[in-house]
Amino acid sequence: MILAFAILLAASDLANSESEAWNEGLGYFEAGDATNALRVLRPLMLTRSHGARAAEAVAKIEYDAGNLEEAAAAAQIALRANPGDERANRNFTRATDGLPEKRRAERIDAILKASQGKDPPAILLANTEECRRLLAESATYRTNSAEKAVALADSLSARAGKIADGWIPVRETIAQSVTNEEQAATIVAQIDAAESCARRAIKALADLDDGAYAELSAEESDLTRFVKLTVLPPQAIAEDQIAQSNAWQDVEEINGRHWQNDALDYTRAFRAKFPMWAQAYEQQAQSDTNKPPFSAEDQAKISALSTELEKLQIECCEKNLPPEQEQALEIIRQIRELMPKDGGGAQGGDDNQPGQDGQQNRQDGQQDQQGRQNQEERQDEGDGQNEDGEQNGEDGQNESESGDDGQQGGADAEEDDREVETILKKAQERSDEHEAEKKARMRKAPLPPNERDW
Repeated sequence: MILAFAILLAASDLANSESEAWNEGLGYFEAGDATNALRVLRPLMLTRSHGARAAEAVAKIEYDAGNLEEAAAAAQIALRANPGDERANRNFTRATDGLPEKRRAERIDAILKASQGKDPPAILLANTEECRRLLAESATYRTNSAEKAVALADSLSARAGKIADGWIPVRETIAQSVTNEEQAATIVAQIDAAESCARRAIKALADLDDGAYAELSAEESDLTRFVKLTVLPPQAIAEDQIAQSNAWQDVEEINGRHWQNDALDYTRAFRAKFPMWAQAYEQQAQSDTNKPPFSAEDQAKISALSTELEKLQIECCEKNLPPEQEQALEIIRQIRELMPKDGGGAQGGDDNQPGQDGQQNRQDGQQDQQGRQNQEERQDEGDGQNEDGEQNGEDGQNESESGDDGQQGGADAEEDDREVETILKKAQERSDEHEAEKKARMRKAPLPPNERDW
């Protein structure tokens, strides 16, 4: 009897305490004191006596403050307490309506922040190499035991997610740099389609769907196409050397494309962008004494060599037994030797950066996870190294970007690529101008007193 009375007395005290807290919190709420109202009402949300009302008030405060996640969580508690209450349903719907957009905006902000300092060509190239690694691994991961296959699926899906996220800063750069709305819409639509393909690959990998390989194959084609359109001369000639070396050693094709055709594409990208790039580099070198000079004589030699290289590679594409592949490699090495050794040029890249491509084991088709050796070290070591890091695409998934003469098939595809390349070139020019202005301001700014060399 005494114990039962004590329990009732404790319950009564607790109820009185909760009622007092509710009245205090309600007073703060009505007075517009959000900070104190939340402090008092939050602990009440899970109580039986005042939980629903406290949760409803907290949801209103958080919603007005723009904190949709907190508002939705509180509105959900209120709705669970009274599932049939129309007002609780309306409040929950109102709190959750804007959540998807808000979450996406926050995620995009985080991705853009993480990608600061990286230009679109660098992002695209890194993601192309990663996509090729995923292609190799996705061909066999489902053959493992169920437990291991699920773990691998989660890992591969997460890596595919990072590739999909890489399209966001690329799209953002274009949207901010291209002033012609119609041109910007064209390139953004193509980027959106590529991102959607990458998102489908994420789901297919997570679901252990055998269609994952096809989605990754399509994504690799999208990435490679954009790399060829955006790559800058230093990295273009580096990729050219890799592709030409793989063609010379008859390395297995990647995703249905011939390495020789890829090499020709990179040579053409180099030739198209080299004059403007060299001019911009020369202008920066005049104002920046840390940059090595790039003489007109060297520029002329590079132009002549790249013209000769393209002719050789076209012939290599047309012949079943091309005899000039080793000669093409020698020309590429000469071009790289003549290029400025800082590699940054107008765009601030680094020709001496090590690549991220692995080496291909042609006998068993399995991918070696080692990163590529430093590009300059590879140049000195000769062209006998196999720089491939990719898995051969299935016969039915040939999405070759080059015809017999190394050009993309179809007049429409060529026209689209020219338009995309023009837009991306304008975007890069605007980015370069901004970077040059920033460096000029830094050079003109006086040193603070504590840093002056008196």
